[in-house]
Amino acid sequence: METKYIAALAAFLGGSLISLINAIITAKQVKSENQSLGSTPILRQALSFVYLAGTYFVVKKLGIDYMMPLIGAAVGLTVPAILFTITIAKNMKGDD
Repeated sequence: METKYIAALAAFLGGSLISLINAIITAKQVKSENQSLGSTPILRQALSFVYLAGTYFVVKKLGIDYMMPLIGAAVGLTVPAILFTITIAKNMKGDD
């Protein structure tokens, strides 16, 4: 396998991990007594941005073409986030 595809897979897995961390942060904030979600989106976006920027700089430093790893990271941040959001919404609906 080519290095850029392995890097894309690793970036996808890392993005999935960041999505999981973001989902945990959101779920804890939703379940907390403090219903203010003001800082949660900022924290989620900051984590995602730092991960994407880190991915870019790491693959550039390693001399790998950066397009495939960035696509892997973006998909890893997006698809699991959708699934986690659906799960959180279903759990909220069950709390009523």
